[in-house]
Amino acid sequence: MSKRKDVIIDDLKKESRKTIAFFESLQPDQLHLQVYHNEPHWTVRQVLAHFITIERSMQWLFLNILEGGGGTPEDFDLDRYNRTQPVKLDGFSLEDLIARFTAVRRETIAIVDGLEDADLDRQGRHAFFGHGRLERFISWASEHERRHKEDVRKALSGIRVD
Repeated sequence: MSKRKDVIIDDLKKESRKTIAFFESLQPDQLHLQVYHNEPHWTVRQVLAHFITIERSMQWLFLNILEGGGGTPEDFDLDRYNRTQPVKLDGFSLEDLIARFTAVRRETIAIVDGLEDADLDRQGRHAFFGHGRLERFISWASEHERRHKEDVRKALSGIRVD
């Protein structure tokens, strides 16, 4: 078993538990609070939806790189993706969103579990980071959650997040 892979899986599981607990702790009226005042203007609920939609797209990226592809196309519009995808889940309940998040994370962990150390060193293009190693792109999932949850906490505390 790969130590690097184990560390990534442990972090994905740990952050997933924290994310679920965080969103479950919120009051219904807090879910509609606007977090970002600049594009994409997400609400708290849409931040959770973003975790689902972006991680699903990251699975595509991981598999593309593993199959020898170059990763995210150069002309991919990340801002457009972030504006259009989370809102597609607006009609789902918090429970449904948490179930979808749990499922997508389980799928990501399954992908990582099937990797060898050499796979983690494969190179490709990420929409946010540009060119880099697959290991960094996978590890970003947990870091990405932490950053957005911190923004949600700020917004809930009345601190403006741009």
